[in-house]
Amino acid sequence: MEKKTYTIYDIAEATNVSPATVSRVLNGNYPVSKKTKEKVMAKIQEYNFQPNSIARSLSKKETKMIGLILPDITNPFFSSFCMELEKYAQKKGYTIFLCNSMNNSEMESVYLKVLSERQVEGIIMMGGRINKSLTDTEEAAEVLEVMKKIPVLMVNGEMAGVDCYQVRSDERLGMKMIMEHLVERGHKNIGLLGGKQGITSTDIKVEGFKQLLLENGLVYYPEWHIYSGFSVESGQKAMDKLLENKELPSAIICMNDMVASGALVACNHQQIDPKKFALVGYDDSFVADILTPSLTSINHDYEKLGTVALDLIINAKNEQEALDVTKKVTIDPFLTKRNSTAR
Repeated sequence: MEKKTYTIYDIAEATNVSPATVSRVLNGNYPVSKKTKEKVMAKIQEYNFQPNSIARSLSKKETKMIGLILPDITNPFFSSFCMELEKYAQKKGYTIFLCNSMNNSEMESVYLKVLSERQVEGIIMMGGRINKSLTDTEEAAEVLEVMKKIPVLMVNGEMAGVDCYQVRSDERLGMKMIMEHLVERGHKNIGLLGGKQGITSTDIKVEGFKQLLLENGLVYYPEWHIYSGFSVESGQKAMDKLLENKELPSAIICMNDMVASGALVACNHQQIDPKKFALVGYDDSFVADILTPSLTSINHDYEKLGTVALDLIINAKNEQEALDVTKKVTIDPFLTKRNSTAR
């Protein structure tokens, strides 16, 4: 026999009170006499009544869900951030709705619409459209449309004309930490591998790299600066190209740990001792620890990045009426030193 599913109307009829009174007892948002409350609670236990949490959350406009749109969860930077975000979300009683856009702008558009329809309480965006140095006006318009309903937060990115919440790791400071570390170890000839022009994270690091060379009285050699991408394969290709030069740098900065991994692969294939170069990565992912030699790398402080991002987005609706609203936060990274830059 199929078990009967009870509603608040069944509880109300059995206790001779109104459905509104049952609702007040369940929500605790309005005073109810002790006698009535005890009577209603007894019947709730007898019927083993379980309120529809989804319906209740929608009526309160609190789904306890945050959408996260990112281009590729297999990229250690995105996965590291996601892990810290989810851990903190669980503590706060929230669920993360993860969406992989596969580096596709059309998929980003689909997910923005889907998350808005699912009535998430906020959307966090990473990579993709928010990392383009030149903002696409149509893509920005889509985000602005979503922001009419729910708050949006961007991690390590922004869009011209879109005034939303932002949390970013100070990538300029990260490059400064790397440069100081290498100069302290006596390096004067330094190369840069990976990344793509027109991507803000790349452009910030390249600009910082050139400026920091100048500040330290060092020379920028264009042949030692090779754009290639962000993958292991792109790092290998960049290193192969660098090794074609007669004169080589003594230290190499890579756009991320994956590119650094590819650089080591290229050295091994060409039977070049990787210790010939002081190698530095960026992102301080799990990859940095398992490479040989282990990789010196910049850590974004993922835990702080995740907690600040979540706190900002879940408090957004409360802050909308505040006069002093903190919408943009910058997190200081730190350098993890390992064997790849040992003296």
